[in-house]
Amino acid sequence: MKGVLVSSRSFGAISEVGAKLLKESGFDVQRIAPEERPLSEEKMVQIVAREMPEVVICGAEPLTRRVLEACPHLSMIMKHGVGVDNIDIETATELKIVVANAPGTNAEAVADLTIAMMLALLRGLYQAVSSTKTGGWDRYVGHDLGALTVGVVGTGRIGLSVIGRLQGFGSNVLAYDIVHNKDLLTQPNFQYVSLEHLLRQSDIVTLHAPLAAGTRKMIGRDELGLMKNTAYLVNLARGELVDEEALCEFLQQNRIAGAAVDVYAVEPPQTSPLLRLDNVLATPHIAAYTYESMEHMDRVCAQTIIETLQGRVCPNVLNPEVLGERGKS
Repeated sequence: MKGVLVSSRSFGAISEVGAKLLKESGFDVQRIAPEERPLSEEKMVQIVAREMPEVVICGAEPLTRRVLEACPHLSMIMKHGVGVDNIDIETATELKIVVANAPGTNAEAVADLTIAMMLALLRGLYQAVSSTKTGGWDRYVGHDLGALTVGVVGTGRIGLSVIGRLQGFGSNVLAYDIVHNKDLLTQPNFQYVSLEHLLRQSDIVTLHAPLAAGTRKMIGRDELGLMKNTAYLVNLARGELVDEEALCEFLQQNRIAGAAVDVYAVEPPQTSPLLRLDNVLATPHIAAYTYESMEHMDRVCAQTIIETLQGRVCPNVLNPEVLGERGKS
């Protein structure tokens, strides 16, 4: 029986559909016990060396060269999510380990929360709720989302979903990406621009880029300095896209109006000064956490594992050359 080690906190947390599919296909599914968390690199080395799984379903825990080399029977890594910045794909490919993710499964949920964050910032929702519950009657005056220019950094699946929602509000949308989506070019009130232009002109900047060498701290002190002092930053992508120290400085000095963050450079962000600022709306990395999104993600992960290990080629395999190498051996 093929062993599947679930290191992801979220796989199976809401629905049993994914685990059930795997078990029905002959897989032995084992979860990492809560007492073994948090999952550092050293802890992951110990666990995979002990369990010797054939498949790992991972979340954000580090799957480095050390971890992969500690598990010689490992044939597949399945990311329960989209971003794979925590996985050493180069080493995995070298060791003939298939790496796959679940793109598109959380796009609608993340886009919904992105818009909710924007509206909460624009209408002072957090402050209004807090004030009213403590006996106040401060009638906050906000802004219409449709009257503003929103800059979308990254036009992958999630960015596209956000843009679609913004167009429903009537917002003017500026976008930045190294790859332009041709379908967007004919859309009304939409334009691809440089990152500098986007930052200067946008009333809200929302980040939807993947974390890679070229995007780490892509929003730093210089970039924040280009933004209007009335503008907001929204980040539901990856914490390390932003220089948190610089962001805190700009927020404390009111050099930008506020920020909404669901992701952090270190998670959980127990010591982050962002959490102490009144002009920050902070949530605990929940953008993808809806019942529908999580069940869909579980199902896609299970189906991808089953089909890949049966020899079928899945489009969400990130290093398909490994499958070709296996076929030769």
